[in-house]
Amino acid sequence: MTAIWAVGVIVVFFSSLPYGIWILGSAFKKKWRKVIILLAAPIIAGLVLWRTTLFFDTRAHAEYLVRIYDTKVELGTPLFSYESPRSFNGDGYSFVVYPLPAAICNRFLSADRRLLAEFPKCPDYRKHWTTHPWHEAPADANFSKYLDFALSRYDAESAADLTIYFRAIRKALARKQTYYAFFVYDHEEYPGNIDLFIVDILGNRLYLINHNT
Repeated sequence: MTAIWAVGVIVVFFSSLPYGIWILGSAFKKKWRKVIILLAAPIIAGLVLWRTTLFFDTRAHAEYLVRIYDTKVELGTPLFSYESPRSFNGDGYSFVVYPLPAAICNRFLSADRRLLAEFPKCPDYRKHWTTHPWHEAPADANFSKYLDFALSRYDAESAADLTIYFRAIRKALARKQTYYAFFVYDHEEYPGNIDLFIVDILGNRLYLINHNT
């Protein structure tokens, strides 16, 4: 990644040289209005690009959440978040805990066939992954290997609070009014990548877990 950034900086530097010479030439000729315009133009263009990107990213994330929980929702501020370093190809671990949003709570309190059969909907960038739709706990035995993989013992050694939340998750998955769903990509008979979503109504928690190897 460092090499890519270095190449990017070099490209930007040399591509901006003619523009910089143009500004210096205008300043040398004391064409101050032109200098101001030339200086302001890239700043304004950058701000417009940033706002446009932010708008589309926000909208895309909102649509993604609807495709997971079958309801419009804003997640708010996490109670806890852990993110391991990621490798070049994205391998790593993330674990986020939110207070359970009212919109998700209400949707799962009235869970129906649509929610339990059609959601979550796997995003296009997970097209080779398998979708396991929402199920109410207690979790079945076939889920245990995926849960063990999602609750990474290796990462628990790096963040003590993870162990506390892992225990809370296992407790929640042993009772009703907890729902779980996941996308998974298996490496032969073993899970290799997983996105796990857990809605704990009684515990008032929403868990989001990603583990890529």
